Amino acid sequence: MTDPAKTYDVAILGWWYGKNYGSILTYYGLNRAVESLGRSVLMVHEPLGYNGYRVHWPTDIVSMDFARRVGYEHTDQEHYSALPRLNDVARTFVVGSDQLWNPLIGRVNDDLFLDFVGPKNERVAYGTSFGNRGTEKFKVPFVAKHSGHLQQFKAISVREEYAIDTARDVFGVKASLVVDPVFLLPQDHYSDLADKATVSPEGDYLAVFFLDPSAEKKAVAQAIADKLGFDKIVIIPNPDEGREKVTALFADEPRAEVLAEDAPENFLRAYRDAGYVVTDSFHGSAFSAIFEKPFSSIYNAKRGADRFKNLLASLGFGDQRRVLETDTTATIAENPYVTRDIDFTKAREYIESGRASSLEWLKAALDPGTPGSAAIRPFQRFTLTNPEFAASSNAWRISRKATGTRLKVARGGSVLGNLVWTDLPEVLTQGSAYQLTLDWTPRTDARTVNVHVRNPETGSFRVVGRVNLPEGAPEARQDTVTFQVPDPGFSQVMLGAVHFSGRRAGAEIRSIALQEIPAGVAAQARRKAGKTPAQGFAKQAMALALADQERQVRSYETAHKASKVSGARARMIFHAHAIEKGLSRSNFRPGFGKIAVPGLAKEMNAWLSSGYSTDDPYVQSSAAVMKTYFDRHDALRTDVSAFRQLFSGAAQDLIDTTRHHEGGVLPAAQIREIRLETDDHRGFLDVVYGRRSVREFTDEPVSDEAVSRAVQIAMQSPSVCNRQAARVHQFEDPQVIKSVLDIQGGFNGYEMPPRLLLVTADLDAFLFAPERNQPFVDGGLFMMSLLLGLTESGLGSCSLNTAMGSAKESAIRKIIDIPENEVFISFVAVGHYDQQVLVPRSKRTHVQDVLVRHTAG
Repeated sequence: MTDPAKTYDVAILGWWYGKNYGSILTYYGLNRAVESLGRSVLMVHEPLGYNGYRVHWPTDIVSMDFARRVGYEHTDQEHYSALPRLNDVARTFVVGSDQLWNPLIGRVNDDLFLDFVGPKNERVAYGTSFGNRGTEKFKVPFVAKHSGHLQQFKAISVREEYAIDTARDVFGVKASLVVDPVFLLPQDHYSDLADKATVSPEGDYLAVFFLDPSAEKKAVAQAIADKLGFDKIVIIPNPDEGREKVTALFADEPRAEVLAEDAPENFLRAYRDAGYVVTDSFHGSAFSAIFEKPFSSIYNAKRGADRFKNLLASLGFGDQRRVLETDTTATIAENPYVTRDIDFTKAREYIESGRASSLEWLKAALDPGTPGSAAIRPFQRFTLTNPEFAASSNAWRISRKATGTRLKVARGGSVLGNLVWTDLPEVLTQGSAYQLTLDWTPRTDARTVNVHVRNPETGSFRVVGRVNLPEGAPEARQDTVTFQVPDPGFSQVMLGAVHFSGRRAGAEIRSIALQEIPAGVAAQARRKAGKTPAQGFAKQAMALALADQERQVRSYETAHKASKVSGARARMIFHAHAIEKGLSRSNFRPGFGKIAVPGLAKEMNAWLSSGYSTDDPYVQSSAAVMKTYFDRHDALRTDVSAFRQLFSGAAQDLIDTTRHHEGGVLPAAQIREIRLETDDHRGFLDVVYGRRSVREFTDEPVSDEAVSRAVQIAMQSPSVCNRQAARVHQFEDPQVIKSVLDIQGGFNGYEMPPRLLLVTADLDAFLFAPERNQPFVDGGLFMMSLLLGLTESGLGSCSLNTAMGSAKESAIRKIIDIPENEVFISFVAVGHYDQQVLVPRSKRTHVQDVLVRHTAG
């Protein structure tokens, strides 16, 4: 508790009192780091009075017990109106870490932007987060209020690299990147704290720390324990009501021992002494690295998967430490990264260098003698109360009163050219965006009033917003318009008499407030205001198109990296197929291939020099194409040795020894590959006309062989330049299928299918910008063939569309871990079915409605 007569160098605001180890140790790290710089620290408890998300915290919870043990000095919980008194208690106020600036979290309020801090005190943010990457969540009122607060900070740091852009582009402030506060303390500091544990697991054990435990995660932990030979599993409960959950979940696991007491010291001890760690916690992953414990991390989508990706990438692991909630015993056994042998060299370098640079940043930010300002350029903001107006003619009658400035239009004065304006304290900045708020009572029969800005030097003016007014008697109201300043020299707000008609036409202006805001936020507000259904459709369509375009560009850039196998395959088969087409021409042209042959040589040489497998079907097919090419020219006694010399020695050897049937040409009537037989020898028309969209399935198991036969049939579909971009992902876990289809939304009311397939198209196979639609063309051809293949194999199926927004798609990708370079074509529900089950008739239209004949002449 605090001594009312004592003063402090630093007061820290944040969620240090939360009932989870991540929050507790985050703020412990920040507290001790500040103290290590020779500063006294006061921890500010959560203020009350904002909304229902702010509650009284008990004094006997794990966080408060820990605060007493480590000797925090902290305030009591008081109403937020008492916060200004802290200006006399502390010199510098620090906010962070956590998502304290995420507007989607109900507990985020003005205090976390340090609105109460006076001009003589300093404001600092350490590692504070805006939440995820998106900026749509930042609405104009939120930005208008808090950009002013943030611009008064001395220094701002963030923990995610993309948050630097958010700070600059949305709030007009500069931010630095620092490490999470838990990394500010060395390993031995946490080890000393762990020595104070009241519970100390013994022996060689696997530690499990799940914030959101589930049967699937339990199975993953058990599979890892089995693979690594652990006879003991120590379960660390989440102190926020997690003990009962894990106790019940692991009740049937004889190796499990639930940590007997909740305390940060016990958490650290269990981590420090573990042989291996499995966790779905961001900070659980962080402490694995701090203690250099081999670990596996389940990215927790509920709490932000991006955080895990950023952390593990920074630590030098990439996705190596990741396991999936859907992993099985078999996939865990095959995962080479589920091993006790982990190299922490890069992680150690990141933590040590990050700690050093972040402490230097913090030292400078807290130094009263170090100048600083987070504001890139202070935003303009001013309020005119009872503003003084001038007019262009006597059509306006102006009177100023204590309650506001009265503007009245004389009879007959409601015409174009009769203007009234008030001066602003400063000239508006060209190109900048503003929010203008009118506190007024308009009197007019018109349903809209235009608001203008005016240049007093030239007399020119521009409409910057339109206020929509209801019918009926005038009422006091506040109206807001957002705009961007088009030209220099505007320093007046103007109204036109033409918009004020009827009895007692005019307005009473109590105040005019202008707040500069980021241009992007202003544009967002303008798009939303008055948006028609068509505009809403256009906005969503544009956003989806841009997202698709960005994904296509990312895939193109990635596929052209030397290390990307899929891109190399696509380029090889592109050139090889061009040569195949030349070989198939009836009017064969000897010596053809001046572009395709050098292109194929380049790709094959690069493939072999990189050490990739010579048994790969793409390189085998390419070699066979060139063997056919050289054999054909030898038979014609045409010299193409210059082309042969383009291939490396290794490539020439592969060409000379490959088998002809892998590539080249063949008569149209000849079978390309051995056909898979099915038990049902139906004719083609029987299959086509017999296909139905089946949504109710029997309990008969679906064999992998039947699905494989259907996929093999689908692989006979054509694709651009034979690049074969289609992929099929198969799922049989009932919980995974349900989770995916609940989001997809097209299977409501039906029992879950035994199998679920997802057809995708690999963007790495497409090489040119005009092929932007080709993934969906090739994918659609493949999917139709797959549906027919399933019918031929005796299975029922139903295609389920993937026409969805980015949010749904992202949620599905997090569940089933589909690579970003694969675009969704369609889900397919699969299973055996009763031949008498009812299905929609789905009557087809007439041929003449589909077939359009364009006749000659």
